[in-house]
Amino acid sequence: MGCFKGVVAVGYINEAIDEGNPLRTLETLLLPTANISDVDPAHAQHYQDVLYRAKSQKLGDSESVSKVLWLDEIQQAIDEANADEDRAKQYGLFNLGSICEKHLGFISLA
Repeated sequence: MGCFKGVVAVGYINEAIDEGNPLRTLETLLLPTANISDVDPAHAQHYQDVLYRAKSQKLGDSESVSKVLWLDEIQQAIDEANADEDRAKQYGLFNLGSICEKHLGFISLA
């Protein structure tokens, strides 16, 4: 029965990744049936980005028989994103977007 619940969680997580909504993806990562560890809500956007990239790479791999990320691949992406965040903090780059927005009132991409 636990295996079935894990498969359902995989479906929810992959749907959320496809939707592109970081908060929805975070919500699904936190499902007890997903059993994904070390999920930090503060990293929701980065999780979305890393998971989307991992899924895109998998979809582009002609040798891949599966078009979804499985729980081990999702956990690996979360671990990678957490390591990225740790490195960013180490170099003082954490939350750069929020800092710019707070002090400038906007972020210009022009």
